[in-house]
Amino acid sequence: MPTIAQVRQQIAAYPHSYIFWTQKEIRALPEVLDHGETIKALTSGMLNGSTWLAVCTERRLIFLNRGFFWGTEQIQMPLDRVQSIDHQFTFFFGNIRVFDGVNVFQLNMVLKSSILPFVKVAEEQMYALRHVAAAPASHAAAAPADVASQLAKLAELKEKGYLTDAEFQAQKKKLLG
Repeated sequence: MPTIAQVRQQIAAYPHSYIFWTQKEIRALPEVLDHGETIKALTSGMLNGSTWLAVCTERRLIFLNRGFFWGTEQIQMPLDRVQSIDHQFTFFFGNIRVFDGVNVFQLNMVLKSSILPFVKVAEEQMYALRHVAAAPASHAAAAPADVASQLAKLAELKEKGYLTDAEFQAQKKKLLG
C-alpha cells in the first residue's frame, strides 16, 4: 500500500491529471491501491451530482467517490474484463464510458483535455495486460519445439563426430531438465 506522498508523486508525474474537487478521494487512494500498484492516469468528473475520481492503474480502473459526511463509494473494473472504453466531448467537457460486458460506468463533466490521455493510457494498460497474459502461453508452446530442435542439432553434432556419446548425453540431460 503506497503512502499519500507516493500517491501525490505519481499524480504529479502524470501530465494530464484533472483532479478538480477530489482531494478527499486522493487522500483515500493509499487505502484503495494494492501493494505495488501504481497510478498510470487519472481524471475527475461528475456522476449523480457528486464528484468522482477516475484512476487507471496497471491492473484496474477505479472510480472513487468519498462523501463529506459518510463513507466511500468505489467501483473497480479489472482491465482484463473491460470490453470497451468510449468517450465523447464537446467544447470544454465530455464523458468517459467503460463497459465490462455486464456493467456500464459513465463519468460525466470530464474536462476535455484530460479525456483522450486517460482513455489512451487505459487502452495501453489493457493491451499490456492482455499481451503479458498471452505471452506465457505462447512461450510455453514454443519451448517444446525449441528443445526438440536443440536435441536434433545435438544428435547431428554427435553423428558428425563433434560430440562424444558422454557429451551428447550430458547436453541432452541439461535440455530435458
